[in-house]
Amino acid sequence: MRLRPAGILLVAALALGACTVRADDPPSVTVVLFDVSNSTLSEEVRARYEATFGMVLEHVVASGGVLGADVIDDEPLVHGTLPINETFEPCTINDNGLACRSALEERRARAREAVSAILATSSRGTDIFGALELAEQFFAAYPDAGGRTLVLLSDMVQSANGMHLGAVETWSEAEISAQLARAPDVDLAGVRVYVVGAGATTLEKMTAEQIEGIRAFWTRWFQEHDARIVFYGANLPRFPVPEAPVTQASATPG
Repeated sequence: MRLRPAGILLVAALALGACTVRADDPPSVTVVLFDVSNSTLSEEVRARYEATFGMVLEHVVASGGVLGADVIDDEPLVHGTLPINETFEPCTINDNGLACRSALEERRARAREAVSAILATSSRGTDIFGALELAEQFFAAYPDAGGRTLVLLSDMVQSANGMHLGAVETWSEAEISAQLARAPDVDLAGVRVYVVGAGATTLEKMTAEQIEGIRAFWTRWFQEHDARIVFYGANLPRFPVPEAPVTQASATPG
């Protein structure tokens, strides 16, 4: 895996953050990626992203775990700075209650402040694959994580590095396979994926065929990388969403 300048900084930041994790209780790890491209630059879309992040944040605060976040822009591997990298440990009877709650609130406030700064930015391009590589680096810092979750706040229209998914519904099977083959090989094995904001774009109203074509493309890509999409849609009603248990019968191709 190649580490670009932002990747080197990311690894350094993760090394510091990982030191706060209790060795006897592997934390869950959640990464949130914010699409700050111009196609999402509207009060409605950004408010949806902020509200969704709020649900994710409160879940991690309550249950404990590591929370990281970064941007999806034209060059996330260059611009990514990991503005959110927090570890939340629920207060126990052995903790000083006041001090523990104060520390949690400080981390919560720091995360919300960072999100406000993220959502105030914009970019002309959308390199989702580059941002997924940032997520890969974050997850790699916690190889023994209790569970890994990726939340993509994006319209999912990749538009960078020679790939534009705006008309993917018109592509032939050969064209789709070729694009999947040239896409970056990112290790997201075992990651649960949430996509929120699909189809929500300010550039033009997307047709149902476009939205479905983009969804089908990403579904295939995540499946090929052993990740599991548990939610894909415009609005997330709750976090996490209930998941049906995977049985041996359903896990085996028919």
